[in-house]
Amino acid sequence: MTPDLTIVLTTVVAAFILGASGFGFALVAMPILSGLTSIYTAVPLVALGTLTSNTILGIYYRRACNFKVVGQLLLGAVLGIPLGFLALQYVPVNWMLTTLGLMIVAYTVYALASPVMPVLKAQGWIYGAGFVSGVLMGGYNLPGPPVILYGNSQRWPQMEFKGNLSRFFWVNAFIAVLGHGLQNRISQAILSQFLMTLPGLIVGLFAGVALARLFNPVLFRKGVLGLLMVMGIRLIILGVWP
Repeated sequence: MTPDLTIVLTTVVAAFILGASGFGFALVAMPILSGLTSIYTAVPLVALGTLTSNTILGIYYRRACNFKVVGQLLLGAVLGIPLGFLALQYVPVNWMLTTLGLMIVAYTVYALASPVMPVLKAQGWIYGAGFVSGVLMGGYNLPGPPVILYGNSQRWPQMEFKGNLSRFFWVNAFIAVLGHGLQNRISQAILSQFLMTLPGLIVGLFAGVALARLFNPVLFRKGVLGLLMVMGIRLIILGVWP
């Protein structure tokens, strides 16, 4: 299999998982693409794919998005991003990744055991989730886990879950792409690779959205928790063996 075909197929699979679950594009694409090309190519390439896919999902789920909730999450994130820059400088990356991974795995194991999970109603939880997400965005480009955990605890319906996440992640992806652009990391070669993957990205994304319509709420929630478990384990591995 040629490298170009592997890149395209990876993008299709990553977009399919995003369309089906509402997150997970970078979780799938980054490990494969960074090994196939280089981290310097994979990071901006995945950022472009994330921005594009969440733009499409944001438009598709525009009526399901709770803009007040997304605004509160983003407010917390904006406050957390500067702290993330400091964390990157002073806190060992492996400590942060391992701790975050252990927290995610503990939550998913508890949730999959099917206890009655309390809905986090206090306003501090939503700003806190956004804040921690901002810290992780500023320091490690990993904004997803806290917001996904919060959304799962709120038992958002599938469409609202995807609508809220797509808007939140779109802002993060826009910031990432803007940063890569200002630092001249998006070369002509990377743009060419992105355009090569674009048709497959669109096909995979809508295939995932179409399949997700067949999921019942319980199956969808368990699928989200399963992906969270994978994310948590991967963070632990990155922390232990950076």
